[in-house]
Amino acid sequence: MKTRLLLLMVTLAFALPMRAQDEDTLCQARLMVMYELTYREDTNHMDRAKKERMMLLIGDEISRFQSYNNYRAEKKMKEKRRQGIVEKVIYVKQEDISRYIYKVYKNHPLGKITMIDNVFMTGVFLYEEDYPCMTWEYTEDTATINGYFTQKAVCDYGGRTWEAWFAPELPYNDGPYMFCGLPGLIVKIADTQDHYRFEMVSAEIPEDMFIEWENQDYVRTTKKAFFKAYDDNLANIVENALPNILDADKSDIQKKLYYYAVTKNNPIELDRK
Repeated sequence: MKTRLLLLMVTLAFALPMRAQDEDTLCQARLMVMYELTYREDTNHMDRAKKERMMLLIGDEISRFQSYNNYRAEKKMKEKRRQGIVEKVIYVKQEDISRYIYKVYKNHPLGKITMIDNVFMTGVFLYEEDYPCMTWEYTEDTATINGYFTQKAVCDYGGRTWEAWFAPELPYNDGPYMFCGLPGLIVKIADTQDHYRFEMVSAEIPEDMFIEWENQDYVRTTKKAFFKAYDDNLANIVENALPNILDADKSDIQKKLYYYAVTKNNPIELDRK
């Protein structure tokens, strides 16, 4: 139990901000879309698919995409901070831990996509891409998905070929992760190997939800430099974590961190250069 709790604390140390942050409200959310992400990160065990709920908030000009668990955890922390409660140790149920802690902001008028992600024990990184960052090829294939008439489009992005189904009756030029640029909301998208698949679960008009931006000291960088920092850190995750681990726990946690690193060999974007 002690080791599991310590690992949880290490995870949360870079998954959630531990100090109060100033926030800007960018706009009101007009649509909340929930996706189920099915992913296979370990090429040695492709039969072990994992799932996580993801959330896309769409405003008039800006959208934000992130893990739903991470959104809920941040919301709880913000409420505690408003109450004057500062917690150094955070207890989270195993099923509520988020694997993905990045945020993707799409600014349609400025033509920019901003990615915010963490590098373990290093910092919070920010990089931008031009919008849209993929070129779509439309097909004549159609299907009904979740009650919506959809059309299929294909693109190459991040070293993978992606097949997307978009719904023209949902007039939002948006979708999960970095994906956008189609004349309708993307309700389903997967790479052709089915290593990563986003499927819309629901789309509803939220009440009193806003898209916010945290003001903090981001490490502003390029996408290429971020991938290098992330990959180098993952390769050395054991060494980076050791100074923060009690001697009595080091052996067991070393094994767990090593296992964590070697099973993350199939990222959503294969093109790291």
